[in-house]
Amino acid sequence: MAKNSPKTENKNALLNITRQREFFTFLLLIAVLAVSLLGSKNFADINYILKATSRYMEYAIIALIMTFIIIAGQIDLSVASCMACVATFTALMYHAGVPMELAIVLGLASGFCLGLVNGSLVAFANLPPLIVTIGTMALFRGTSQIFIGDKSLSKFPSWFNSLEKLPIIKIGDTLIPITLIFFIVLAAGFYLLLHRTGLGRKIYSLGTNKTAAIYSGVNTKKVTLLLFGFSSLFAGLAGIMTMSRLMVVRFDMAQGGELEIITMVLLGGTDINGGKGSILGTFIAVFIVIILKTGLMVANIKAQDQMFIMGALLLLSIIIPNIARIMKEKRS
Repeated sequence: MAKNSPKTENKNALLNITRQREFFTFLLLIAVLAVSLLGSKNFADINYILKATSRYMEYAIIALIMTFIIIAGQIDLSVASCMACVATFTALMYHAGVPMELAIVLGLASGFCLGLVNGSLVAFANLPPLIVTIGTMALFRGTSQIFIGDKSLSKFPSWFNSLEKLPIIKIGDTLIPITLIFFIVLAAGFYLLLHRTGLGRKIYSLGTNKTAAIYSGVNTKKVTLLLFGFSSLFAGLAGIMTMSRLMVVRFDMAQGGELEIITMVLLGGTDINGGKGSILGTFIAVFIVIILKTGLMVANIKAQDQMFIMGALLLLSIIIPNIARIMKEKRS
């Protein structure tokens, strides 16, 4: 059998790259950055972009675990409400006299427990995740409002706020925020977990065909329970990070944030029906949303108009892959 020439092999490799969903996500990132540059020259400054990332790293972290959730054929709409609920619990513990370090640990534990509530209802009661997490979305935020009402909780230790401001790497005049470094390290870990471990294969099989996954020996209930548990754990972490950045907690913290989080995931090429997706795609899509949102703010676009644009982007990220799949099926 004749071997392909190096030119043919290179051409095939290039074609394989261009067929990947992540390639189109990367092209979209370049396009959004180019349009933003036309609107403001600030986007040519790497420090400006890096500074802008700190406002969205909380959502970006949740988008990583949300990628796992959606690949597994599930959905979690309660993550933004969980952020507020865990931040409220942590703040109340601190104001009750608990040291902030212990309050943070207790807050994260409460977040994991909230996720187990979601996971138990989905895995063991066989309830649809969409219905369950719509319910807990209202429940978690309502719980926060019951405890603090319309008031704000503040007066936290000074060190708690300084964490977010610490640069961990300085290259020339460029300061890379610690939250961005944390996101990159976390993304690398999630990439290895999803694409290089047995757990990752179980998550893909669960989203591709749940019945086949059960017959192949996958404990689908356990995987589902843990996914929702860790989804709320990282949502709780994001809530505490937001609390640290703003130095204030309100019941309406991160309200509507689930829209941006799910947009990041679907824009990165994860299939809403499950079974397909990657951490790399989500990683690239995070920066698309950051640059787009920052560009809209620079252009003084009203908040309600920004929500309209994000909603339209979310719809397109669902519709376009489905159109491409239908066209591919017709050709084959």
